[in-house]
Amino acid sequence: MRISVIIPTYNESGSIASLLEELQNVFTTEPKHQWDIVVVDGASTDCTPDIVKEKRAAYKNVYLIEEGKKRGIAAAYMTGIRYVVDRLQADAFMEFDGDGQHDPRDIPNLVAKLDEGYDYVIGSRYVEGGSAPEWAWQRKLLSRFGSLYTRWLLEWDVHDATSGFKLTRVKSFVQPKQLLSRHYAYKIHLLSAMIESGARIAEVPITFRNREFNTSKSTWRDIVESLKVTGILRLRTLHKWRLLKIVVLSAIAFGIALYAIRY
Repeated sequence: MRISVIIPTYNESGSIASLLEELQNVFTTEPKHQWDIVVVDGASTDCTPDIVKEKRAAYKNVYLIEEGKKRGIAAAYMTGIRYVVDRLQADAFMEFDGDGQHDPRDIPNLVAKLDEGYDYVIGSRYVEGGSAPEWAWQRKLLSRFGSLYTRWLLEWDVHDATSGFKLTRVKSFVQPKQLLSRHYAYKIHLLSAMIESGARIAEVPITFRNREFNTSKSTWRDIVESLKVTGILRLRTLHKWRLLKIVVLSAIAFGIALYAIRY
C-alpha cells in the first residue's frame, strides 16, 4: 500500500527538518508499505521551503508544493490530497501537522487500523491512552469542550472530532463539493462527509506534543468557524424539536470560548 503523509507548512523552519527525519525513521518500521511525504508550503517567509528542498535531495520520497500565497490549512490539504491521488497514485493519505505536535511514533497505530479494514482512522487525544500537553487551562478547556460540543450537537460517536491527525483510505474518501471552512473547522466537515458515507471509522490514542518553536495558531476566527460549521451541519438534518438544543448548546459553547479567551 502506498501511503502519503501530507504536511501543510507556514514558517516551520524550526521544526520541519527534525520532523522529516523522524518520519523517515518511522517509515523504516513499516517496510510493507511505500511511503511519501508531501509538504504544501503556504508562502512561508522564512527558509522552510529551502529546508524541505535540502531534505528532498537526500530523500526521494519527499515532495514540495509551493503555493503562491497563504490560502488556509483546508486549501493546503486539498491541494496535497489532489497531488497524492492524481500524481502519486496513493492508496491512503495522512493529515499531519508541521509544527511538531503530532508524534510520528503514533503512525504505526493508525496504519494498523487501516490494515484491519478501517477507512478513516483518527488519532485521538480523548480516548483511553491518548493525551494532550499540560496546556494553560484556557486552551485545555477550549480543546476539550470543542470536541464535546461537536459530539453532542451532531450526535457522533467520535471523541476527538477536531483532531488534525488522520489517515484516510483513498477509495473511501468523500470530498464535499464545497468546504464550509478554509481553516481548522474543515476537519469537522470532512468527518461529517465520511460518517454520512458509511465509512468505517476508528479512533486510536495519540500523544499530542507541545509546540517547541512557536505558539498556538488558534484564533477567534477558528472558534467562530467551528461553531458555524457545526451549526450548519446540524441544521441540514434538523428535526424541529431539536432547534432548542442547538440554540442552548451554541450559547453555552460561545460563552465558554469567550470566558477562556478573556482569562
